[in-house]
Amino acid sequence: MKRTLKIVSVVWLLGLALSVMPDHSVNAQGTEKKDAKSEEEHIYFKGKEVDKRPVVKRKPEPEYTDEARLHRIEGSVVLRCVFAATGEVKNVHVVSGLPYGLTESAIAAGKRIKFQPAVKDGKPVSYWMELVYNFRI
Repeated sequence: MKRTLKIVSVVWLLGLALSVMPDHSVNAQGTEKKDAKSEEEHIYFKGKEVDKRPVVKRKPEPEYTDEARLHRIEGSVVLRCVFAATGEVKNVHVVSGLPYGLTESAIAAGKRIKFQPAVKDGKPVSYWMELVYNFRI
């Protein structure tokens, strides 16, 4: 029984380790070759690292929830996210939030932003951006 438990544990740990390893392939020379597209997706620029920053075309306002209005909650939600080269807002992280659904409302609004991606060397690139949504009654 103990031996079976050890084997199951080792197999489980091995599966776990393989699932978190990066996806690489091997070329004809037997050396590792990373997928260039997935490599580019994880490169994020900020500040003056780009030739042209993202241009926001439409920034929808978040909804003020009834519960937050009832409790008279005011303040700011600060989000850090990636304005991806594909034109999508991704990897949203809450820097500071508010209760009663206001943080979730700000995240939903942030994901609906329409923008022109940042440009570096003539190609669209992903760019870290900080968004601030102010809630005032």
